[in-house]
Amino acid sequence: MNKTERQNHIIQLIEQSPEKHLIETRHLAEQFGVSEMTVRRDFQELSYKGLVKRQHGGVSQSATAVLKEKREIGVLLAFIKGKYSDPFFNAVLEGVDHKLQELGCRLAYIKPHNELNTAAQARDLLKANPTDGIIFLGPLPKADSMAYLKENLHALVATTESISSEYDTITFDGYHGIRDIVDHLVQSGYRRLGFITGHHDFRRKAFLDGVKAHALPSEAELCVTVPFGDDGWTPKLGHLGAEHLLKLSKPPDAIVCASDLIAIGAIQWLHQHNIRVPNDIAVTGFDDIPESAFTTPALTSVHVHKHLIGELAVERVVKRIEDPAVIALRIQTPTHLVIRQSSEGNPL
Repeated sequence: MNKTERQNHIIQLIEQSPEKHLIETRHLAEQFGVSEMTVRRDFQELSYKGLVKRQHGGVSQSATAVLKEKREIGVLLAFIKGKYSDPFFNAVLEGVDHKLQELGCRLAYIKPHNELNTAAQARDLLKANPTDGIIFLGPLPKADSMAYLKENLHALVATTESISSEYDTITFDGYHGIRDIVDHLVQSGYRRLGFITGHHDFRRKAFLDGVKAHALPSEAELCVTVPFGDDGWTPKLGHLGAEHLLKLSKPPDAIVCASDLIAIGAIQWLHQHNIRVPNDIAVTGFDDIPESAFTTPALTSVHVHKHLIGELAVERVVKRIEDPAVIALRIQTPTHLVIRQSSEGNPL
């Protein structure tokens, strides 16, 4: 049993015990097969988080812990289909779940945005699933439902897209991540870059600013936006984008993709048409999902601290629950370039 499992078990024992009942250090040490010093360290950490009350010889339930038990946090996902199939948001959800457990809160539900197309649906959600706060992962629900949620629930936190300046937003520095990719490709000798994305956002702007800064070709046909459906950004976007770019009279010598899933799809299409990566063309992604290290070749990408985004979102929604008047923050987590084999060609 590791430390996290041990501490979770301590909290469970306290929750199941009568109020003010003392959980003794000696008994827990015997039960876990560890030293009493190890258990005391667990008590110290749990006490610091407000989850237990330390007393001579053990711990009991803390008043703060009782309050935190009542917190129910909902999560709304951007995509309608395959809501657990997106590796980026799965990693963010892991961060959400980890921090909720740490703070003694509960995950009330994970629902797709398509269940909130109207104010009436938002009302039904809050009635059927009373929550203290909601975290939005990805683009926000439609305006009518969003307006209802804002009127009836003050603890709302968004990721990747801002609700307004009155609400917390946890995002990532995608702009400079893409600029780093463009700089890397130029330094590696690539001179004609293509771009594939699902919609116009800061990544597209970063790409256009990057090619302009290096005085590279910037024809509109090199920047491809592929419409996406309910499944979100899937490898299919990469298939379609790569096909468009490689059929140009002057195709690019490198393709910058707005996500790893798009890049994986682009590499698949290139392999199917006997176009070698990176020998014939380089491909880069964005997000650094676990799969990116296992493509053939391994994918150069931009690492996003997905787990951290989830944890910060929980911290802010809990802070908003505790103090509705707290100043809203826009937190931008850093990114960094991860160079792998998919961009190590010799274009010159």
